Amino acid sequence: MRFTLWLFLSLFVVLRADDDADLIDLHLLLKQINQINQVIKRYQADPNKRSEISLYSDQKNDLIHTFTLKLLNNQEHIGFNIKDNLKQQKKLKEALFKNSDKDIYTYVLDTLHLKNLELDADMYYFLEKLRTSLDFFSQEKDVKSISTSYLLKLEGYATKTYVAPSNLDDFKQHNFQEVLDNYQIKLKTYTEVLHYIQKHPSQVLSKNVILSINLKWILERISRLITQVFPKANGLQSAKIVLSLVLLVFLLALRQLITALFVKALDYVVRFTRKNVAVQQKIRNSIIAPISTFLFIYSFDVSIDILYYPHPTPPKFAMYLGVVYILLFAWLFIALFKAYGAALLANLASKSNGLRKEVINLILKIAYFFIFVITILWVLKQLGFDISTIIASLGIGGLAVALAVKDVLANFFASVILLLDNSFGQGDWIVCGDVEGTVVEMGLRRTTVRGFDNALFFVPNSELAGKSIRNWNRRKVGRRIKMTIGLTYSSSREALQKCVLGIRTMLEQHPHIAKAGDMDSTSEQRLHDDHHALIMGRQDIVSVNDLMGYKSNLFVYLDSFGDSSINIFIYCFSKTVIWGEWLAVKEDVILKIMKIVEECGLSFAFPSQSIYVESLPKDKSSLS
Repeated sequence: MRFTLWLFLSLFVVLRADDDADLIDLHLLLKQINQINQVIKRYQADPNKRSEISLYSDQKNDLIHTFTLKLLNNQEHIGFNIKDNLKQQKKLKEALFKNSDKDIYTYVLDTLHLKNLELDADMYYFLEKLRTSLDFFSQEKDVKSISTSYLLKLEGYATKTYVAPSNLDDFKQHNFQEVLDNYQIKLKTYTEVLHYIQKHPSQVLSKNVILSINLKWILERISRLITQVFPKANGLQSAKIVLSLVLLVFLLALRQLITALFVKALDYVVRFTRKNVAVQQKIRNSIIAPISTFLFIYSFDVSIDILYYPHPTPPKFAMYLGVVYILLFAWLFIALFKAYGAALLANLASKSNGLRKEVINLILKIAYFFIFVITILWVLKQLGFDISTIIASLGIGGLAVALAVKDVLANFFASVILLLDNSFGQGDWIVCGDVEGTVVEMGLRRTTVRGFDNALFFVPNSELAGKSIRNWNRRKVGRRIKMTIGLTYSSSREALQKCVLGIRTMLEQHPHIAKAGDMDSTSEQRLHDDHHALIMGRQDIVSVNDLMGYKSNLFVYLDSFGDSSINIFIYCFSKTVIWGEWLAVKEDVILKIMKIVEECGLSFAFPSQSIYVESLPKDKSSLS
């Protein structure tokens, strides 16, 4: 009971010490963790005390957390007297060598004492290794690498067993068991500490650059100034509040400058936004919110650390704050992808070659999905879940998931096939089954089409990939004008020949009707450059003009004798493919055809029927 009371008081002094207390060396913290493990082991054997084990376990975890945060602080002494330790090891080894086959009891006890010393030495070398190997630029993998090597060594110690001789009296048996228990508990303590460091390497590294400065010295100077002005004030507590508020305001005031520097640094990497002020402003507006929020949370984090100094912040607070940081980083990455993705699409739209904007859009959507998945896994890991188990369970249930989302997967792969086939793009006028309209966006699962009645169609990509698609926008030059005009049967042969020749000549001379000679070398080179990737290596096996969408056929001929007219067939293509311009050209062609028909003295026929009466009745009275 006295031991328990002494232990509780010592823990209270460590965890709730006054803010201006002296620094505690690391060895003392290890001793206190070891003492808690001794109490826990004793309480595990007592059914009446088992309910208190959770309290001591929480205190032990707090001490381990405190120990971890103090590792890289050079002001915290390690506390092991390594020189005395090595001397004692040397003496014990000599004694063991001399007593190897004489007194078995003494030999076993000396072996356990030697193992205790070796444990302390290994822990000292581990702490010294961390301090000498880690610096400001060190990463979590460096901490894990160092801790793993020493952890394997400690786990090797745990595999060895020590048995007391069978002929010992009760006193020697009790003494041997006590020494063995102390060794095993110390081995457990050191192993737990190394496991914690290996699992939480970020806590070993410097969390805040500001706090890596001599914070105690700064608080003491601020405290002196406060006590000089307000003698009755609690100087250190007031200094914490003042310093935390100053840092909070300072970091928030720097958010515009930090954002500007961040965008400028990105511009050096992504060159296509350097000269576009509008794009830079759009990017700045999109990332100002996540950066401002991050700086606010970070300043709040620093302020809380200062208020808790010299004690660490509660582990749960740090855990949930880590979740907030993860979500903020995900928000920032998504904002960057959206901003630079939009800028990249706009840049590609201004060029005649390069990656299609639909491909970039698909890449961005896939990137959003991966950011979302990685964020969820990272948050679960921060909350303490074993994500390797989660990933393994997903692999086992992959078949069931695939069957459940087979339609989604079919639509996804259909979108990839459509992109590879280059069947259509954003802004194209397409017809597929009952759907006709302008393509708005091609997504991972469906394609959005705006109909000409302003209705919005959401078409699954698998449906588009499995049906024929008519793409009206894949025409560079030439939109068809096809008509048949009927002239009366009273027209003479010479007048009809003159009319056909006049219409043909008019179309050949019309500035907006496509002709074979209109495709000069300049336009041909432009069309070739626009579809260079499409026709590369295929000039000899396909019709390049048809592949690119160039039509210039022109036909004007007498076609047939109709029921009530002699028909002239007219077939040609306007140069423009734009619907409004095509209608204007077609109207002009019709008016000029009417003028030619009038000049030739001909008349347009219309559907009519002639009735011939073979004979009339002779009795006129019968007609009345």
